[in-house]
Amino acid sequence: MSEKLLQQIFKKVYGKPSWLVRQRFGPSILLEFGKPKLQVLKNVWPAKKGRKFPKRMVKVYGEWHLTTFCSDWEVRQANKKICSSRSKNEAIDRGCHVLDGQFLSKVVVHPKTFATDFHFDLGGHLQTKPFKNEEEPSSMWDLFCPNGRVFSLKSDGNYSYASGKTPGNKARCLPFTFDLR
Repeated sequence: MSEKLLQQIFKKVYGKPSWLVRQRFGPSILLEFGKPKLQVLKNVWPAKKGRKFPKRMVKVYGEWHLTTFCSDWEVRQANKKICSSRSKNEAIDRGCHVLDGQFLSKVVVHPKTFATDFHFDLGGHLQTKPFKNEEEPSSMWDLFCPNGRVFSLKSDGNYSYASGKTPGNKARCLPFTFDLR
């Protein structure tokens, strides 16, 4: 059921361009898909030493956003490696720029390794793999959906599809199964 669920969810993302592709904290990257949404945070930070004027935070994000997390990942274009999770920030920025604007066309999870391939229409390719010698299973990637749920594939082959408000360690995990055809 999980491969089927994965494809049902991603079917809504296929054919949509990635945008605002960027590096997050550490070596993870974030890709936005779908209509942009504007979030204006209510808190206003007052002026202080070093900042003469008050400040308000405004964020733009997509209906869906895909983020790599605790995984080894690599970005390729036309089979040429552009960057990886071990690259310097400048190379990661280049990789983000390469994926920006490409339409997601296919997602494949490999049965034995749970490596995941994200294929794009102009030859872009993002692959995630579990960290080697990982002590604790962790999320390799997460897809945040418009319904407020998050599909998360873990490094041990389990997945969760739970409310984005559910802490990761509290989300119910099930084994990722493959539909035999």
